[in-house]
Amino acid sequence: METPFTQAAQDAVTVAKDGSAVIVDVRRDYEWTAGHTKGAIHWELARLEKGELPDIPKDAKVFVHCMAGGRAAQAKEILEANGWTSVVNMGGLSDWQSAGGEVE
Repeated sequence: METPFTQAAQDAVTVAKDGSAVIVDVRRDYEWTAGHTKGAIHWELARLEKGELPDIPKDAKVFVHCMAGGRAAQAKEILEANGWTSVVNMGGLSDWQSAGGEVE
């Protein structure tokens, strides 16, 4: 099923395989523990909102996701406001899975 995030999720799966991008999961701890994007960094949206920023180069290609895309949109805005230049909201974990991404 196509969603507004289908292409972004497909792009994320492709670059995750070659290591040319960083995947950031901004969901809560219990959501992460239940299953998450293989190879992702876990950085809750609440941490970003408090001003805690991940140690990711600001020129890196970054794909953010949550459960459905809403929190990822907020995370994208925060990262961009703090100097990241290539941030993509890839939607939710289900978008990742639909694009063939692995979950651990």
